[in-house]
Amino acid sequence: MEPLLGVKIGCLFALLLLTLICGLVPICFKWFRIEAATGRHRRVLSLLGCISAGVFLGAGFMHMTAEALEEIESEIQKFMMQDRKRGEFFW
Repeated sequence: MEPLLGVKIGCLFALLLLTLICGLVPICFKWFRIEAATGRHRRVLSLLGCISAGVFLGAGFMHMTAEALEEIESEIQKFMMQDRKRGEFFW
């Protein structure tokens, strides 16, 4: 096994462990339970939920945008090649 592969696998497991720990920490605290929250705490929890939803939506849209731009670029290249073969330009 290459040394770099070992480092990558180690980082993968470290990232998994860190994600699990950070994701499960709020379960241990009463402050993060929505049924125990009142007033200001409920608003803060709602705001945190909205921010996390925005992060996931933004990541999804960025992923889709990159693929869409790649497809659009290839279609434009095909269109340009067809016009060059005919000797016509649209501008």
